[in-house]
Amino acid sequence: MRKQKEIPICFATDDNYVPFLAIAVTSLLDNANKDNFYRIFVLITQLKQENIDRIKKLQTPNSSIEFISLADELDKIQGMFHLRDYYSKETYYRIFIPNLFPQYKKVLYLDCDITVVGDISELYNTHVHGFYVGAAVEEVMQTYEVFGNYVEKANGINRKDYFNAGILLINCRRWRNLHIAERFVDLLSRYKFRVVQDEDYLNVLCKGHVRQVHLGWNKTSYKNDKFNNKDLKLIHWKINWRPWKYKDILYEEYFWKYAKMTDFYDDLIKMRDSRTQADFDKDKVLMENLQKMAEEDANDPNNYNNTKGKTGSVWWLYDKIKRFTRIRKLIGIRAYKIKKDYDGKNK
Repeated sequence: MRKQKEIPICFATDDNYVPFLAIAVTSLLDNANKDNFYRIFVLITQLKQENIDRIKKLQTPNSSIEFISLADELDKIQGMFHLRDYYSKETYYRIFIPNLFPQYKKVLYLDCDITVVGDISELYNTHVHGFYVGAAVEEVMQTYEVFGNYVEKANGINRKDYFNAGILLINCRRWRNLHIAERFVDLLSRYKFRVVQDEDYLNVLCKGHVRQVHLGWNKTSYKNDKFNNKDLKLIHWKINWRPWKYKDILYEEYFWKYAKMTDFYDDLIKMRDSRTQADFDKDKVLMENLQKMAEEDANDPNNYNNTKGKTGSVWWLYDKIKRFTRIRKLIGIRAYKIKKDYDGKNK
């Protein structure tokens, strides 16, 4: 019998995003090629046992799901992460994936708020030799002038080259060899991006080294006349285009199809139908504030593009060494050292 090809895939979640993780995993495995073995790693800080059990039972004969806790390791650099709105520290876990899994040449990282409608191994098989990552263009930056203007003026990146960091095919070898994680944390400690945070950092660090993949692998759930729905492979539920928040969202039939195959369907329907006008108004204000922030940062003389992150006074070598010493404690860890069994005890 021919040996199955292993496809390593990483997610990161907290308890709030477990329902969406369940849909992402269910849809991924439902469309998976039976000739492959899909090894799924879920990076967590802490997670309720009942949620671990609910995700674990989604395993199929050609897949495995393992949970890896980074709680102890993240405590070492706890204060370094910039958090806002629905961003959590788990958002930043993708940065450390190549160092966590030294056995892999490349790994797929997927956000939880997705629904897969194609075989993810096709994305994994994309050629990324010589690149840092493979990723699709950030569609929002193409649609909204204020955000396209932001990435060009504040980040120094052409809006057509700015990628979405929620779906990444990471070239782990190159990532490790060029110390991308160390460079990320160094930049994180020197400069604060406010608008898209982790996505801004990655775009700045990977500029000129990105293999652009087809938009079908990271389609936002709104109408795009230039996009052919025959190419749809993966839907990314972003910002206010989310079926658990609003009705009549484009492609929502895929979301609800797979929601019904999980334990969370009723909860998600209730979540959507219990939203009030105050909730809708809050979403509107958050979007308006995000646009305002983008405009402010685009016109800020001290933005990243104008300073290249060299904010504040001269950075002494001692400070640089101190920061790198802290992050090295995390960079040096390996996933096989920190696997936890279900009750959270070290194996």
